[in-house]
Amino acid sequence: MTVDSISPSGSTSPASSGSSTSDGTPIFLGIDVGGSFVKMGLVDGGGKIHAQTSVATKILKTPEGVFEHAMKFARDRIEEGLGQPFSLSGVGLAVPGVLDTQTYRLREVVNLPGWVDRPLLEILVDKCRRPAAVVNDANAAAFAEHAKLGLGRRSLCLVTLGTGIGCGIVVNGYPHGGDHGCAGELGHMAIRFGQDAIPCSCGSCGHLESYAGAPGVLSRLRSAYALHTGSGGVPAWLNEDTTPRELADHANDGDIVCLRVIDNTASYLGQAIGLLGQLIDPAVVLLGGAMTFGGSGTELGTRFLNKVKRHIQKTTLVQVGKHMIVDFATMGNDAGIVGAALVAQQNARRETLSNTEAQLNP
Repeated sequence: MTVDSISPSGSTSPASSGSSTSDGTPIFLGIDVGGSFVKMGLVDGGGKIHAQTSVATKILKTPEGVFEHAMKFARDRIEEGLGQPFSLSGVGLAVPGVLDTQTYRLREVVNLPGWVDRPLLEILVDKCRRPAAVVNDANAAAFAEHAKLGLGRRSLCLVTLGTGIGCGIVVNGYPHGGDHGCAGELGHMAIRFGQDAIPCSCGSCGHLESYAGAPGVLSRLRSAYALHTGSGGVPAWLNEDTTPRELADHANDGDIVCLRVIDNTASYLGQAIGLLGQLIDPAVVLLGGAMTFGGSGTELGTRFLNKVKRHIQKTTLVQVGKHMIVDFATMGNDAGIVGAALVAQQNARRETLSNTEAQLNP
């Protein structure tokens, strides 16, 4: 079974909400903040990006600087015309790190000095004067994929594979950040215990990220070469700057050590997703990020995905593993922009319904 076999269900898919105004069709501004770049785009109710741009984060620096620049971008693009009249109806912000889901303050984040413990939603509303939403960037990306698939009330998890391992979660049609902003920290789920568990960068041991994050994979690869008879030791191409893409290239060229390490990575990942499946029981799990070993349409990517699926089924009840659809994500770098915008749309829709109810029941 593939993701394409899912048909839309439920009536609350975020891509279906929003209503016209006298100023034009609703459009939503999505802002995706990263340590290096801030990406922003104008997104309609169906998830289509009508205009987008990016700016180095160090230029805009503060939340105020980002929001002011983003609003100017939105106003300018709408005034220039986007093929039809649009009205800016909401603004969504996606941010990395640990986002407090009660106060919308970042409690911990890397490479964003000046953003920690700021009231982001309050500042966003003040600068934008529109219905607004703040969401973790992994949850924004997951929400975009969820909307694209038209999953309605069903659940989805988007596992991002790279230097670290993250997981965006959509439950019952809504992004789920947890009570402390730490839902989806799949990289820090323990998959190994005991004295031989590999230390994690967080200070604990045996976490998935230590085994299946890019640095962990390359560390295991060096050890595998050192132990493999006839390999000649660690090759010159394997150094601190080696990328997962290079590892995949060597595996494609027939390097048995590389292939074995990729297979082991799939087994670790499958075990962790199996644990996630037992807790959440999502309809769909997608794999994204820089370390999918070729991804969709490649022989190695397909092999990796199939081995992940096999290990998920080994570690779950049959009702979970057999029915869970596991595939590669498809939206790439646009997912954060689209997801942030669609969360803003969802919030605007809820605000409209709340106001209507208040008018009907004064």
